[in-house]
Amino acid sequence: MFLARLTSSEFKAVAGPELMALIPLGSTEQHGSIGPLGTDFTIPEELCREAEKENPDGLVVLPVVPYGVCPYHTGFAGTIDIGIPTLQAILTSIVSCLMKAGIRRFAFVNGHGGNDPAIDGACAYAYEHGGLGAIADWWTIVRELNPAWGGGHGGAQEASVMMALHPDWVHKEKNFVPEEIYSLTPELKSTYGSATSFRGATVKIMRPTEAFTKTGTFGGSNDSCALADPARGREIFNGMLQWLNAFLAEFAKAPLGK
Repeated sequence: MFLARLTSSEFKAVAGPELMALIPLGSTEQHGSIGPLGTDFTIPEELCREAEKENPDGLVVLPVVPYGVCPYHTGFAGTIDIGIPTLQAILTSIVSCLMKAGIRRFAFVNGHGGNDPAIDGACAYAYEHGGLGAIADWWTIVRELNPAWGGGHGGAQEASVMMALHPDWVHKEKNFVPEEIYSLTPELKSTYGSATSFRGATVKIMRPTEAFTKTGTFGGSNDSCALADPARGREIFNGMLQWLNAFLAEFAKAPLGK
């Protein structure tokens, strides 16, 4: 079921410890030369929409949270950053209100790594009040399921999934610009975001995204947007959905917080 489609009385009648809240969230931010600004929230939203079909009576899907924590990307037009405190306050309020209605189990399907500290806080709140929260970062999960499905930020992995979900949103032939990464020195090599490799080890040297990448794409091996392919995207999405359905079924059996 979908929260937005229910009346208040309909939700009150079904809300309880056996009903799990499925919360898609991401960010509105740059995604390289061909990735839509809505990539990070659209993929979780679609995953949750499909997962609901597996257990429509046991899951309530919330409206997607489209804004997240991305101050490093604000040098690229269209990026909207709301910061950790704001996002954590929003998510904790969502959890608090749903717990008041009787919900005790929360699964956050997340599309952006910068959101994790805020989601951690909301899940901690849930546990402290007798609930339980889980965070599924889809892009890291698929890399663990199959290394060939991995990628960086704003590259072929994410663009491929978006091409599979919304082919009319991605215009590779028109918009692709070859990626270029800017390292500080020949030995201080930019690898992923502020992560910098030096003689086999990694340190963080904080810089805004535009300081180390021309197009906004970075990280991931062989993840150029030039390689984006909808067939690969569909494979990744389906693999993640299969895992998510199995996880949600198992998470429903987990004991609740104190």
